[in-house]
Amino acid sequence: MPINQSKGRTGRQRKFLSKSSLPMDSASARQLALTHHLALAACRGNGGNKHLINELIRAAYLAYFLQQMGFGALPLDAYMKAEAAISTALKNAERDGDWRIASRDASSLEKILALHDEQLGNAPLYRIVEAEKRLRAFFMGSQPSPLKKTDEF
Repeated sequence: MPINQSKGRTGRQRKFLSKSSLPMDSASARQLALTHHLALAACRGNGGNKHLINELIRAAYLAYFLQQMGFGALPLDAYMKAEAAISTALKNAERDGDWRIASRDASSLEKILALHDEQLGNAPLYRIVEAEKRLRAFFMGSQPSPLKKTDEF
């Protein structure tokens, strides 16, 4: 495909860049949000498992990364409480196979999921992709948490 010399990009590249500056399509955003909310509902009851806990931590950290980019305004404490709730669930699962998020701990995750729903519907797709890349980099690293106590939102 010839390159447009004035822009330095092919038509395909321009089309991708213009699409990535838009939010995720609403059907995909709803589907992803539903996945997260169903994961929390299952983990509040007896239906939790490793995969669902993983979905919750991914959603929480993606919301955090997107908030660092300017999409959201939850206090850092909400993320820390959610992380602690998931950590407790993991410890309980290791001890007795119970993958449950305690009801008292679920409210912080509910707030984060509500914010993440908004982020999925409003943040440009390229920012969501960027947050995903940061999440993968964190998972590949050795830090116990991506949360920075110096972050003041």
